[in-house]
Amino acid sequence: SKDNTRFRTCRCAPAQPAAMSRSSRAPLALPPSLLLRALPLALLWAPLACGEASAGAARGCSPTQPPIWPNRFKVAQRKVPAADPSCAQGTCSQVMTYYDWDKQANLIIVHQDGANSTMWDLELGSHKSYYYYPETGACKFIEMPVGILRPNWLEDANFTGESTIAGRKVYGYTKADFIDYYADVTDCTPVSWYFHSMKAKFDVLSYSEGEAVPDATFFEPPAYCPNRTLESERDSGAGRHAAVLVV
Repeated sequence: SKDNTRFRTCRCAPAQPAAMSRSSRAPLALPPSLLLRALPLALLWAPLACGEASAGAARGCSPTQPPIWPNRFKVAQRKVPAADPSCAQGTCSQVMTYYDWDKQANLIIVHQDGANSTMWDLELGSHKSYYYYPETGACKFIEMPVGILRPNWLEDANFTGESTIAGRKVYGYTKADFIDYYADVTDCTPVSWYFHSMKAKFDVLSYSEGEAVPDATFFEPPAYCPNRTLESERDSGAGRHAAVLVV
């Protein structure tokens, strides 16, 4: 259910999700919560149409003050590997992220161009992560040394200057041979970032501050995953850096 939080949706460059191929598998008989997880990624993108920013002050940032994330947001991105800048090799992906610091969960939904399945990467503050595919029921569990990123995880990042990305003026920051991060100079919303180890950029298509997951069960690993962690088991000891999954 929606609360009274007012969403702030950033401007975004014109872009459309890649067409998704149909799986040759017969439809699975899934309970409602898992059926929602198996929806085509394009449907999950639907609420993210670009719009005017709502009233309210944006979080400030500057050359000496890196952005601080809100406690909750939803961001749609286009992942483009450095080795496939034109996406001709089919290695680019549509990526949707739901970040919720208060619920100690970060969900990244990744659909690679032309793939018949979508990977869900659920990262929890309990240091447990689950990588699963609702279409097939496959799931891999990993115990992480740290939890999800803190809202102020960019503190102490080095400023790299101003530039323009997709027609937007941005501040650039880099941190710990981990990430290059670019934020809009007018409202500090993310525009793009580049993971050093992954060698891929993530261009923001749309961003909604305050938007929650469509269903609370999205932050719970499905029953077919090993070592499941339910909300009651999560802790608040999240780390400053989150592990990066190469997808």
